Amino acid sequence: MPSVENAKMIAKVLGVSLDYLVSEDDSLEVVDVDMLNRMREIQRLAEDDKTTVIKIIDAFIRDTKTKKAYA
Repeated sequence: MPSVENAKMIAKVLGVSLDYLVSEDDSLEVVDVDMLNRMREIQRLAEDDKTTVIKIIDAFIRDTKTKKAYA
């Protein structure tokens, strides 16, 4: 059985989470590791900056949903 460190390296190379790699649940989605890392960095920002980033992300999501609804 591979060690946890080996499994972590495999997950990193494949660009998936360790949970995804070892899960037997077929309904799990592949986690975008780069996006996950960005979210971790956002969490480290000052509160004002974090609020600004979240507002921008929310605006893009809202606009995308609106475009899809009227397409």
